[in-house]
Amino acid sequence: MKLQKVSQSITSFAGISFVHEEFNKSGLLNLIDNHLGIRNLTGYQHGELFRTWFEIFFCGGEVAEDVGEHLRSTLENIPGNRVASPDTLLRVIKELATDNTTITSSCGKEYQFNINEKMNNLNIKSLLLTKQLENGKMYDLDYDNQIIEHEKWDAKRTYKVSPR
Repeated sequence: MKLQKVSQSITSFAGISFVHEEFNKSGLLNLIDNHLGIRNLTGYQHGELFRTWFEIFFCGGEVAEDVGEHLRSTLENIPGNRVASPDTLLRVIKELATDNTTITSSCGKEYQFNINEKMNNLNIKSLLLTKQLENGKMYDLDYDNQIIEHEKWDAKRTYKVSPR
């Protein structure tokens, strides 16, 4: 085992360096860049941005803004790690988004789904690369969701309307 002194500072997220390195060694960084394409030669590549998202979540963050508020100094202490701003992280996620598909049931009820084939294919390729799925083996990927009532302002009622 090779030890490397990363910095003088002590951080509660020191283990994130190992996650960062595994992301690179496993080939995920290259897979993401090859699958989604090069963004531009001077900016952040898709793989770097996805790695930053992983690092945020593995450090206990929940949103892109956690980079600016809490995690930037920790993530920048990782040798060779470039940390994008929350605006850049969110802009790239928006670039990868697809439009909703509306499906009308036999009784006339409309349901909206978001099917992003490019991201779905990347997910499968990532699972195969990291050996979480076995190539040539059949899998039944069953999507379930649970509808939870809430008071979010931009939510559209799509299921049962509860009496108020």
